[in-house]
Amino acid sequence: MDPDAHQILFENEHVRVVHARASHGWESAMHSHPPMLVVNLGSGRQKVTWADGTTQIVDLNPGAVVWQEDAFDHAWELLAGEVNVVLVEVKSANAGE
Repeated sequence: MDPDAHQILFENEHVRVVHARASHGWESAMHSHPPMLVVNLGSGRQKVTWADGTTQIVDLNPGAVVWQEDAFDHAWELLAGEVNVVLVEVKSANAGE
């Protein structure tokens, strides 16, 4: 993770909680995420590039909560607004036990 845009808020053997913030024009390098929950706090528009080279425009809306079931690789560019999200990355399927 790029420390200029990501701050780890909490981490244990089950989850990692990350606060990601970036301003208009920010571009990330290709990186990976495990399954995770995303909570959008700000509003913006991203161009996401997936590992296979395909792209997708994604709108970030305040209050939106998204569950990402599978691990994935991606890069992104912030086209408008801001990135202000909390990511809860799941490390362990047995977190509730």
